Amino acid sequence: MLLALSYGHVGILEDRVVGAMCMTLLGDVATIGLLIVDERVRRRGLGERLMKLALEKAERRQCRVIATLEGMPLYRKLGFLEIETIRTHQGIIAPVTVPDGVKWATDNDFGQILEIDRIATGLDRGKLISALRDRARFAVLRDSAKVLGYAALLPYGRGEVAGPVVASSTDGCRLLLSFLFSIRTGALLRIDLRRESGLGDWLSYIGLPEKYSGTAMCRGEVRPDIGGPLRSYALATSQFGFP
Repeated sequence: MLLALSYGHVGILEDRVVGAMCMTLLGDVATIGLLIVDERVRRRGLGERLMKLALEKAERRQCRVIATLEGMPLYRKLGFLEIETIRTHQGIIAPVTVPDGVKWATDNDFGQILEIDRIATGLDRGKLISALRDRARFAVLRDSAKVLGYAALLPYGRGEVAGPVVASSTDGCRLLLSFLFSIRTGALLRIDLRRESGLGDWLSYIGLPEKYSGTAMCRGEVRPDIGGPLRSYALATSQFGFP
């Protein structure tokens, strides 16, 4: 049988867990990630059943996923359209110079962090950022008291993941990441980049080559990039789906 859990769904067969997924609700958008089915029971339609449960839970929300090559046929069948490529860079970080203008975020910065995140993504990700705030370290790019961009560094598996990152330019994104990376020389780091980052070559140079990529897909009304002065350059992690 299949069981639905709050913000996730788990398939159980013969009294053991054989599939799982996670869904995050962000206002009128739902992101779906971590769709996993036990190798021993694949090709029995469990993945599709889990996805249909997630879509039912999402109701009328737009749904977003990061698809692997193997998962794309299922998502297409369920009405998802391809949006962009997400590139995952991972490796052992080399020494990086500490940049000027970037500092650790203080409690007073989070109001501005939430506002610039909303402007960049068009989403209310307050709950996501609040959850990350409990575990991650946030850096901000400032002009006097004004926050111009932010980046987070989150423990993840055996290493850490850098993201989300919001900035007004590729240079600003690089400054924020340089600050985070400068304190983690020799650590295993990962970052999931959106297409407009323009930082692939630099990341490879400092020890984070591209390891694999996924396809951001969307079901429901496809919204164009917001544009404007602020952009989302990196995801919190592609495992959360495409926020």
